[in-house]
Amino acid sequence: MRNRIEKARVVVQAQRDPVVEAYKRDVDRSLLRENLRRSPTERVANLAALQRLAKEARRAGRFRNQPH
Repeated sequence: MRNRIEKARVVVQAQRDPVVEAYKRDVDRSLLRENLRRSPTERVANLAALQRLAKEARRAGRFRNQPH
């Protein structure tokens, strides 16, 4: 049984893409899990709120850069 598990680990490790593994180090998976616990409706509402925030930030940046 142990030998089978070791063989399976070797196969899984051989299939891992080093580029994907490099990116995974920088991803906070706890935030992904937290988001996936939400309903689709909650996720869309959060996305809409984030888009409103981004729009407001862009607007504020344009206002700040205008000559007085």
